[in-house]
Amino acid sequence: MSALHPSNLDLDLVRTFVTICEAGTFARAAERVGRTPSAVSLQVKRLEERLGRALFLRQPRAVVPTADGEALLGLSRRLLAVNDEVVAFFDAPPMEGRVRFGAPNDSGLFALPAMLRRFAATHPQVEVDVRLDASRLLVEAVAQGDLDLVLYTGHLPSNRAAQVVHSEDLVWIGLGGGLAAARRPLPLALCQGGCTWRAAAVDALDQAGIPYRIAYTSEHCQGQIAAVEADLAVAPLPSSVARPPFQRIAALPPLGSYDVLMRLRDGAGPAARALAGHVADSVRDLPGLATRLFA
Repeated sequence: MSALHPSNLDLDLVRTFVTICEAGTFARAAERVGRTPSAVSLQVKRLEERLGRALFLRQPRAVVPTADGEALLGLSRRLLAVNDEVVAFFDAPPMEGRVRFGAPNDSGLFALPAMLRRFAATHPQVEVDVRLDASRLLVEAVAQGDLDLVLYTGHLPSNRAAQVVHSEDLVWIGLGGGLAAARRPLPLALCQGGCTWRAAAVDALDQAGIPYRIAYTSEHCQGQIAAVEADLAVAPLPSSVARPPFQRIAALPPLGSYDVLMRLRDGAGPAARALAGHVADSVRDLPGLATRLFA
């Protein structure tokens, strides 16, 4: 039987490398992977020899990835994610059933395809019924048992019934070089009533004594963005939206942060729990995905 092709990477070495980056030291990484620090150090040496690059800068109290190490970290996470997905597919017993899944309106255009594609690859026999709606209505539906799993924006409830899968600052966004932010009353582009971002914006302006008018309302966040891009209004949006042609308006009062949360119906079955795992992983792993999950 022939040996492995020399271009193949040892995934154990790759997994240890990622663990070191996340733990910050060889000692903490060794505890997580169940090896001694010297064994972990040897694994790093083998990986560095295989790639012909130094992957870490050794410092007195920590190890920091080199530029090559930073590049490898992102690639390694993708490699391990694919490996784990393959293993999960063949290790897991076939699962059947139906999951009623709810998500914010705008996620239907951007986020859901990636989430559902990932889930269908490992659970092809599970049917998923999707409902797109406002976050407040999704929360009501899962509490009443009408949906099995929901993804929504808001704040973590005191009873911890939901899981936070992403957090981000909420900021004022205007068109770069635009004039809307200087107008008084301040023209606003907001989601419809019941949106937590709308409430945060109005409360902040009321407390600061800044006059405003609600110039544009939309069920979908893309309507807000269109009004901002036309320099007709400013809007409360995730900080990640503040890239050309948009900019953050620091002169307006702070809005705090918002969470993307996920909640399972009480008593949800294994198919719903499996989908929940894929949804959480998708939000964390796919660049820019969480910024598409609007109220």
